[in-house]
Amino acid sequence: MTPTSVAFALLVLTALLLHWTGPHTSRWQNSVLLGSSALFYWSWSPAWLPVLALSTLVDFWAARKIGDATGAPTLRRFALWLGLGSNLGVLLWFKYAGLLLDSGSLALPIGLSYYTLIRVGYLLDLRYGRIVAERSLLNFATFIWFFPQMVAGPITRARAMLPQFSSARSWRDVNFGSAAAALLLGWTLKAYVADWIGPALVEPVFASSARFGAAAHWLALVSYALQVFGDFAGYSLLAIGVAALFGMSLPVNFDRPFLSRSMPEFWRRWHITLNTWLFDYVFGPLTTGGGVLHGRIAYNLVLIFMISGLWHGAEWTFVIWGLLHGLALAAHHGWDVWYRAQCRRDRRFVTVRKSGAYAWAAWVLTQGWFLGSLVLFKSSDLASAGRYLGALFVAEGTAFPSLDSMALASLLGALLVVAWHHAEGLSLGARLRARFDALPAPVIGAVLGLGLAWLLIFAPLARTSFIYAQF
Repeated sequence: MTPTSVAFALLVLTALLLHWTGPHTSRWQNSVLLGSSALFYWSWSPAWLPVLALSTLVDFWAARKIGDATGAPTLRRFALWLGLGSNLGVLLWFKYAGLLLDSGSLALPIGLSYYTLIRVGYLLDLRYGRIVAERSLLNFATFIWFFPQMVAGPITRARAMLPQFSSARSWRDVNFGSAAAALLLGWTLKAYVADWIGPALVEPVFASSARFGAAAHWLALVSYALQVFGDFAGYSLLAIGVAALFGMSLPVNFDRPFLSRSMPEFWRRWHITLNTWLFDYVFGPLTTGGGVLHGRIAYNLVLIFMISGLWHGAEWTFVIWGLLHGLALAAHHGWDVWYRAQCRRDRRFVTVRKSGAYAWAAWVLTQGWFLGSLVLFKSSDLASAGRYLGALFVAEGTAFPSLDSMALASLLGALLVVAWHHAEGLSLGARLRARFDALPAPVIGAVLGLGLAWLLIFAPLARTSFIYAQF
């Protein structure tokens, strides 16, 4: 049951009907959400539903003990290590034990990487006294199981979500227009951009690199960047839109990353909830905790992104992908410190930094680094990645993906969707969007209707699963 399938739409509609027409209490509404979440998880991994239930009970008990300030310190420490150990132990086993046993990766329970970080963050927040333990098992389980975010996030925080589950929601507070806009954009990015570009332009070249020329390799690489963005940002928007229909607010996970002009800015815009989690719970304690890495920002940046690479998978391609981004962030940190010193000495450096040429150079370097790293992210091994990178400049083959008039129109349409979405983050795009929103309702309806008709024709439902579901 993927979030772009008919079955998922029926699940959401049924849950909405029960959620809003039943008793106006948080107990009823959360019971509907928890039951819907259990059904959704069962459709993916029925054998693991009891395991998820048991681990939820363990975390609930551990959290109550950790949050009990009057409890015995030994019991509180035991509860913390039990909660952290059980969650991280299961994650490490499924993601890495198969490789250590030389038997390949084990089948990963859906959403494991995401809800593990949600649970660990909750336990650590309790440990640091940032929140109080949730006393309602129903509220806690609904927070952990909430089905819109189960496949691939966003990675939520207890301090933001538990208060939303603790009180009844009213349909009068729901911005249905905003929810519908998020759903439409998310579905477009996933079902049209990602699911068309991947099979048509990405997979043929990456699967048979030797057949294709350098231009085809560049086209496939740029297309893969659009595919990953459409797939992951599309899922995040679908999750945000569905949650909004139930009166719940999920955090933004993507903020137009292709506008970024530095690697720090890029990672503030791409997979925001994972990066903020890593910086809050790993980078912060390492940098300010008084250990051997205290104050060593560059080293910690490299370490954090190598952890991020390992989070994606126990392959050298992911480790080096993370290393490259860590090095880029460390290099930017050093450059920024040096350049700020020059600006204080000579105002001409300030003028250069504000120039259009500097902005364009920074944008090209940032996006080029991201593109190059995607070869590692997509390739199955280092040898394949090396061959692909070489073929970007000197290729053995001469073939080029077949693009008839319909395929070319689809490619241009996909590019237009991503470009327009990013343009809304610029002043000109924001003004154009405001003018569009000011048009008469029938005109807006006609435009959206034509767009929806195009999608229904050229974006079949549930064509592929989500890329990030495998992580």
